[in-house]
Amino acid sequence: MPWFPAWLRDYGTDFLRAIADRADYYEQLIPVLLDALDRSRRSAFVDIAAGGGGGWEKILQRMIPLRPDMNVTLTDIFPNREAFAKLASRFPAHVTFCAYPVDALNVPSHLRGVRTQFMSFHHFRPRAAQRLLADAVEQRSPILVVEAQERNAFNLLKFLVLSPLCVWLLTPGIRPFRWKRIFFTYFIPLIPAYLLWDGLVSVCRTYTLNEMLDLAYGADLDRSYIWEVGKAKGGLMPVSYLLGYPVERPVSPSSGG
Repeated sequence: MPWFPAWLRDYGTDFLRAIADRADYYEQLIPVLLDALDRSRRSAFVDIAAGGGGGWEKILQRMIPLRPDMNVTLTDIFPNREAFAKLASRFPAHVTFCAYPVDALNVPSHLRGVRTQFMSFHHFRPRAAQRLLADAVEQRSPILVVEAQERNAFNLLKFLVLSPLCVWLLTPGIRPFRWKRIFFTYFIPLIPAYLLWDGLVSVCRTYTLNEMLDLAYGADLDRSYIWEVGKAKGGLMPVSYLLGYPVERPVSPSSGG
């Protein structure tokens, strides 16, 4: 929401980045990410709705030795520039970012690569979510959508119990250190309340695998893409994903003389 305070939004995405890095949600996704690059014959990722860039630090540490040519561009409609710059400073040869707003429903054509979206697809209501996928199809960009929660009562209960506790425990270690972050976490708990609400709403809005697949087919009426859904298991918690990439168009043989 444009009216939401930018400093509070950034503190929220800072926390989500911190917990994603510590929980290492995406360890089991490395084969899927490598497969997405191989199938699309690309070496670049374009991360849309990137928030604070959560998860990429561990992903890059694992993938760079396997694909030293890889790089990622971080984008968001409300970019957390400080968080993006921090990650780019750690991986200067592999990370760039857009300091300007990038609309996930209308990604600039010069941003070429496998589009990724980690734990943000649920922010888009069905019509917008389908438009997001359609934009990738129109630009022939492979896309990987990842969610680390499911829509069920267990996850609602888990967020209700664990979200405030995790915020209180992790906040002192979040960098850069901000006294304002401390104040609004422990003295006036605005940040824990905001993140609890965000987590509960996110669970309620998370799409099932079948729903994601239906949205993909609705965005690709010409069936010009191959779409796959699945769950990657093996880490702290299973993550669900939707992967789409263009069907290779056959090359017409040249006519002989």
